[in-house]
Amino acid sequence: MRLAIIALSAMASLSASADDINLTEQELSTEVMESSRGGQYYIDIESITASSELNGVNAGNTVNDSVTGNNIMSSGALANSSGINSVIQNSGNNVLIQNSTVVNLTLK
Repeated sequence: MRLAIIALSAMASLSASADDINLTEQELSTEVMESSRGGQYYIDIESITASSELNGVNAGNTVNDSVTGNNIMSSGALANSSGINSVIQNSGNNVLIQNSTVVNLTLK
């Protein structure tokens, strides 16, 4: 039995050129600008708790004279992926695979 778990993460990048952005000729008021200012609010958080509860059950299973295969990922299988990726492969028998991803993000 082989079990392979691959978790990859990458940041997605976005870009835009000046020609792609539609700008209006209207001016924004000082009030709108002040209410939209980044970093205006400060939240003091002492701790963050993130949890996952996985309760799978694998019981009473039998396999006789079973042959399993290989887990193969070719080079470049995740080449164009972005964000958070999770790949789980299993070529065994009577296997319960549970997966959970928790992402904590802090913006400053």
